[in-house]
Amino acid sequence: MITIRNLTFKYRTKDMFDNVDMDIEKGKITSIIGPNGSGKSTLVKILVGLYRYNGKIEINDIPLLKDNRKDIRKIIGVVFTNPDNQFVAETVMDDIAFTLENMNYKKQIIRKKIEEISKYLGIYDILECNPHDLNSNQKQLVSLASALVHDPKILILDEALTMLDPYDKEKILNILKELNSKGLTILNITHDIEDTLISDKIYVLDKGKIVLSGTKEEVYKEEDKLHNLGFELPFMVELSNRLMFYDLIDHVIYDMEEMVDILWK
Repeated sequence: MITIRNLTFKYRTKDMFDNVDMDIEKGKITSIIGPNGSGKSTLVKILVGLYRYNGKIEINDIPLLKDNRKDIRKIIGVVFTNPDNQFVAETVMDDIAFTLENMNYKKQIIRKKIEEISKYLGIYDILECNPHDLNSNQKQLVSLASALVHDPKILILDEALTMLDPYDKEKILNILKELNSKGLTILNITHDIEDTLISDKIYVLDKGKIVLSGTKEEVYKEEDKLHNLGFELPFMVELSNRLMFYDLIDHVIYDMEEMVDILWK
């Protein structure tokens, strides 16, 4: 879905990327993690056409060039860290509608799409509220609705789960997994390794270079490399490793409910 080849990018005098290659597979959840300053958010800005770059990027087989950025943005939805920075209207309904209005959807279709996405995400009853007056979970759900309302092929999360408490984060992660099961490609960019548990593939960035990549199983086995970058293993992986040491389970378990079911038996 996204092919990156020989990506090189310099911000002012700092080299942010140096001949980076990356593949974001269609219908998969790919996570990119790395320390602060590793280039994660810069990559998002490149992918949505805000920064010019050297190299080759194709998104859904469309080359990412200056003259086709609008076409690219039609197939991408983006949710950022702070939803307050994304709100442009005085009501949730108008904020979600903004995306569709910019794409020249008819009013009847706009109303239908807003109703569908707001009911799916459980925010139908707050459509008349000012988005700035909502709690952090509601705000992020509104941002997610705005990113999904035009049925994008790719959803990019730029540290989008950072401000949520564990309960609300779990709720949104479950929504993301369900959307992915319906075919949505998700690129999850984060500095929190716990957020990578839903991933099919993980890239680890450091100083603008990929230092580790593979399936989550492959990446989590590189505990020393992760530790050197400031990452501990996700809690469920660490717990699984300890339980396997005592022969209580025979494989790594990523889901807490599955863990409880197995141990209970």
